[in-house]
Amino acid sequence: MLHRAGYDDVTVFERGERIGGVWHHNTYPGAACDVPSHLYEFSFAPNPKWSRRYATQPEIQAYVEEVARRYGVLDRVRTSTEVLSASWDDARSRWLIKTSTGDHQADVLISACGQLSVPKLPKIRGMTTFEGPAFHTAEWRHDVDLSGKRVAVIGTGCSAIQVVPAIQPIADRVTVYQRSPAWTIPRMDFAYSARTRRAFARLPALRRLDRAATFGFLEFCALALTTRPWLRPTFRAVARRQITKAISDPELRRKVTPVDEVGCKRVMPTDTWYPTLTRPNVELITDPITEITAHGIRSQDGAKEDGAERAFDVIIFATGFKAHDFVAPMKIAGEGGRTLAEVWGSKPGAYLGMSVPGFPNMFLLYGPNTGGGAGSVIYTIEAAVSHVIAALDALDRADAQRIEIRQQVADVFDAELRAALAGTVWHTGCTNWYVDDNGHDPNQWPWTFTAYRRRTARIDPTAYEMRSHQNLPGVA
Repeated sequence: MLHRAGYDDVTVFERGERIGGVWHHNTYPGAACDVPSHLYEFSFAPNPKWSRRYATQPEIQAYVEEVARRYGVLDRVRTSTEVLSASWDDARSRWLIKTSTGDHQADVLISACGQLSVPKLPKIRGMTTFEGPAFHTAEWRHDVDLSGKRVAVIGTGCSAIQVVPAIQPIADRVTVYQRSPAWTIPRMDFAYSARTRRAFARLPALRRLDRAATFGFLEFCALALTTRPWLRPTFRAVARRQITKAISDPELRRKVTPVDEVGCKRVMPTDTWYPTLTRPNVELITDPITEITAHGIRSQDGAKEDGAERAFDVIIFATGFKAHDFVAPMKIAGEGGRTLAEVWGSKPGAYLGMSVPGFPNMFLLYGPNTGGGAGSVIYTIEAAVSHVIAALDALDRADAQRIEIRQQVADVFDAELRAALAGTVWHTGCTNWYVDDNGHDPNQWPWTFTAYRRRTARIDPTAYEMRSHQNLPGVA
């Protein structure tokens, strides 16, 4: 998108050995997108060849690499290069960047780290004592054969509901440890026939119609989660029906049925989760884990003074990511040497999720409060990049060297955002990964994504301050 807008001098630093982000790192069995394929793609690079309604990890990774090759992006990417720090040089209006392979300078800094890139492990006593393989889903050990093994999976979120059905047929026993359940809805996944794929290729309008229908449904879901709470009972009824249809055992039904509002935790699309939990070699444990031992996991059990210990060969952590650490572990220092961590403290925030006062010529993609309980992050990122391009165009027209969001504008936006978030489903009392222990939500967007695209489509000339070297204090 930058290249098409005329900005050719672009360098991408990628700490991984190849591009792809989460789709490169998350290679666990069953890994797939929870957004339909024709919306989880770049609008400028439609793919009529998706093999199924919800694409799997290998297919998405191949798509990302193919698009990068087609548009010459690979030539601009420096893989195996981690950015360690970035500091704003006020005298020269430039960013000084230190990486694992050397130092660089740039006029504009764009952080595209994402929100789900740093694995999060739970704080459990004895984490390092287990003598068998133990790993996070985002760091899958492909050298560990699960065939005939006793496997523990800690967590019942988006990764777990994909992993457990995938490994259940080969493992001897799968024990799932659940802290609290989340609502699900039918995934309705299916493979596209060769005839359907030919139709998508020959009739672009059909592909656009499918994309528009998917987007419309997810915007309807976003309304239910944010400003139209009266829509939620419909989703709750569908979710309850999915449980009762798949599970006949009343005790298991009780365990998997949430008590919080539908959507307070991320609603997970699945067709296989509940049927898998009913398999004879699968057990769901809801007692809190007290300790990981050398040979297994001990959990609370009211009938036993020291709890119940179960033996395992492998432990898998499906425990999510450090979603509030938007640029970690990078250290980014803006005007006056203040770091982004210092400015944010425990409350990350940015104007439209992109701009922070005191950090000129810096933009965040998929930054604070640009997520949602429904929708495609690809759509959000494209909207953000359009805003970055509009900012760069405004900088060029003004013949200026720096552009920075005004503090007052950022404060007004933040107040508007926090007031809107208070009325969303994510603040109805459940424990979720969006809201921290202090009740602050740095992740979610409290409106529709149509609204996000509209608000990012142009630059408000009163929102940003632009300066050239001539009116910079202390610069000749």
